[in-house]
Amino acid sequence: MSVVIRRIKTTLQREYRKAGGILIEDAIARADENLEGLAAECLERIDTCLELIADMTVDPGRRPSMTELRMIHALVNEMLACCATFQIDGLVETLYAVGRLVGALMATASWLEGALTPAVNLLRLVRRGAIAPQDLAALITGIDQCAAKISAHARQVERGPLP
Repeated sequence: MSVVIRRIKTTLQREYRKAGGILIEDAIARADENLEGLAAECLERIDTCLELIADMTVDPGRRPSMTELRMIHALVNEMLACCATFQIDGLVETLYAVGRLVGALMATASWLEGALTPAVNLLRLVRRGAIAPQDLAALITGIDQCAAKISAHARQVERGPLP
């Protein structure tokens, strides 16, 4: 038995192989220019998102509702999307850490008073470029430790008291 392999050329394959296209370097340069044009708008959006999150977490003694936690998580994701247009050292890493913390809070009814306050303050400082990169790693580790503590507490509560 013989096997016949046929390669079918798609319209896309025919188009991108045509003469007269642009070089990859030129395409990347154009994409970078387009992203730079969006930077100011995205920075403004990040500031708006930060203020919305701060408003939801202004009282450190009050646990945000599940709806508010979902909104905070969505706002963090929106800020991450905006980060493609500019470079602020440590912002992406901090946003991921805050996302992990919010995810831990969403998975439990537990609340450590002020759990989100340091994370929101850190986001503000990183946005302004007020944190040295060598210090930022330790602060992000602190946010991750808080998320781990919340998750561990939630597991302990689910297991119930020791006999």
